[in-house]
This record gives sequence, structure tokens and C-alpha cells, in this order.
Amino acid sequence: MKLFKNGGITLIALVITVIVLLILAGVSIAMLTGENGILSQAQRAKNETEEAQANEKIIIGQYETYINKATGNNAIVGEIVTGGNRPYTKNGTAIIPEGFAIVPGCDDVSKGLVISDIANDTENSGNQFVWVPIDNINTMAQCSMAGGNCDLELEGTQLKCITHNSIEIVGKIYGNADGESFGSINAEYEEDGYREPAYLRSEVDGDASSNNKIGLTEEILKSEYKNMIISVALNGGFYVGRYETSLSDATSSTEGTNGKAQSKAKVIPVSAANSSTSTWYGLYKIQKEYAEENSSVDSSMIWGSQYDEIMNWAKEGEDSEKIYVTTNAPHNLSEPYQTGSQSNDIINNIYDLEGNLCEWTLEAFENQARMARGSYYGALHSPSVRYGGKPWREDETRGSRMILYIK
Repeated sequence: MKLFKNGGITLIALVITVIVLLILAGVSIAMLTGENGILSQAQRAKNETEEAQANEKIIIGQYETYINKATGNNAIVGEIVTGGNRPYTKNGTAIIPEGFAIVPGCDDVSKGLVISDIANDTENSGNQFVWVPIDNINTMAQCSMAGGNCDLELEGTQLKCITHNSIEIVGKIYGNADGESFGSINAEYEEDGYREPAYLRSEVDGDASSNNKIGLTEEILKSEYKNMIISVALNGGFYVGRYETSLSDATSSTEGTNGKAQSKAKVIPVSAANSSTSTWYGLYKIQKEYAEENSSVDSSMIWGSQYDEIMNWAKEGEDSEKIYVTTNAPHNLSEPYQTGSQSNDIINNIYDLEGNLCEWTLEAFENQARMARGSYYGALHSPSVRYGGKPWREDETRGSRMILYIK
């Protein structure tokens, strides 16, 4: 009988080959993924490059502002600013962004300097914003480790708490309880307390639920807050919508919208019940989109700490008594009225802080609520009051207000 020699792969060799391949695959995956993997390092490098570019842009903008100020190249009332942002000084200093003009007659920084996106806007036809000066960033922000007492300082384009050696900067909130008026500082930055920036982790009512249809993440909120607060520290203030956010030039609530966020006079503001805004999330989204194509400013829904700074600022001026009273606007109506139509509901050139619609902010409470401020056409509250609500609800009594900050 003739024996045949087996020239194929033995079972043992096959097993060894598979094991070697699995080891190689594991090593390859480890090299690609993980904290120190190629993909992670590439993403980290991309993020660092983008951050460096953003910082470089901020520094260049600072240099332009300093040069313009040193050479007397200040903004001229009524004229659209070109060739970079320019300072303006009248009872204080404001930075006028490129593409905007100071509204004639509203050029006093201490009383609420107003800018518009059209020249010589004496008829209040353009989008208008009021400069809110921030002389000390420590009144508006603190580090997350703090109990309200911080020493925040700029190191280049980085805002740092020298007291606690922290760069985790958060909003300083002036309120401790739902329904409470503006007052004492909520000094503790707690997961279930008043705070910002904050991602609502509730999978039923919060940002972690299916109600978040805009892809809002914790990283986005932290990045936006960081960019905003550094801009405020660098430039000494921010802009707030002179009027509540609207979506069209409609003068009655029965008319349609154009889907573009604006801050205009004598129109009906948009509420969270409008299908174009899809509740709090939609109001956040459309206000963020206002300045997407603008090279001089970014836009956002107003932060709670910014609203509080408006109140802090008002306490020092001739409108101080208005932040605690409830007599500046009608509260027995069945629907919102035209923005800026109530001549007494005005604080430092900002209209409708008490009446019309109460205003959603980015401030959070616990893990299922965002905070609204002020009052609305059918209720009686002062501009200083804050109260919470679930961000997914369609609510015809709640609108919002835009802010701009210098890039």
C-alpha cells in the first residue's frame, strides 16, 4: 500500500495563524483607536489647530482695536463700520463690530449705546442691539470650583481663575430659587442647581432625550460659553437684542414668518409655540444662525449670566427701580403685542424685559429644565424674576432674546 504525504496546513498551524492574525488585528485597532491612538491623536491635532486659528483671529482683532483706538480711528455715529471692528468712546467704551453702525441719538455707552445693521437707523428699521458694558468679568463668571469668590484673569486668550488655578469657567448666577427675583449669588456650581453651561442629562425631558432634535451636545455648549465669556473679557462687554427675537416683519400674530431671526421694532416676537422654532431647541437654533455668515460677531440665545448682568447694570442707572416693579407693561392681554411698543417698558434702551413674552435663556436647573426670565402679556412679574420649564414644550408665552459677542 502506498502512503501519501499530506502537504496541506495542519490544524495546529491554522490555529497558530489565526491567533497571530488576531494579535496583529488587536495591535492595529489599538494603534488606531484609544486615547493615544492614531485617530484620537488626529482628532486632537485637528481640534488644537482650530483652537489656535480661533485664538489667532482673536489676537488679530485685538491688535486692530488697539491700533484704531491709538490712532483715533473710532467709529462715527450713523456710519457702517468697515475695515475691522472699531472702538467708540462716550461715557465709556464700546466696540462697534464691522458691518454695524451706531444709531444716532443712542450713542451714550453708559445709558445703552445702540447699533444697527443699517446706516443712520433713526427710523428703527434694522436689527438693533444694545452694548452691555462689563467692567469686571468676575461679576459675570467664576470657576466651577468656586463658592462665588474668584479672581479671573486673561492669560493671552485664555481666561483663568488665579485663586483656584482653574480654567473651567462657568456662569455666575444671581438667584437661588425658582420664582425668585434677581438677588443673591448662587455660589455653588452643582449638578442639580442653577448653572451654565449645562447639558440636561434627563432622558425623558432633557437634552439626552429624543426631544433634542438639533444635535445639541455638552461639548457644543461648553465651547460656545467659553468663546462668549473670553470675548466679553477681552472686549469689555457684549451686545443684547434691543427687542425680543422675531422671525418676520409681521405686525399681528396671524401673519406668517420668514424663519430668519431678527431684533426689530414694531413686530410680533416669535414664541416657542411657533412651528418654525420647535420650542426651546428651535429658538436656540435660529438665534445661533443669525450671525453664521458674519465675520465680526457670533450670535446666541441669551445666557442667564448675561441677563443677570443686564440687571446688575440697570441697578447702577436711572432705570434701577424698574427691575423689581410690575407696572411697566400691560399684563391682561390675550396675545403678544408689537416689540418696543410700550414706552415705559425700557431699561437702558432695552425694550420689553418685563412684558410681551418671557424669555428663554441657556441657564439650566436640575436636569430637565431651562430658565426663563421676566414676564409676559398675561401674567404679572418683574423683569428680575426667573422660573423654569421643560425645553420641549410648545409654549406661546415664551420667546427669547439674542446676544452678539465680538469675534
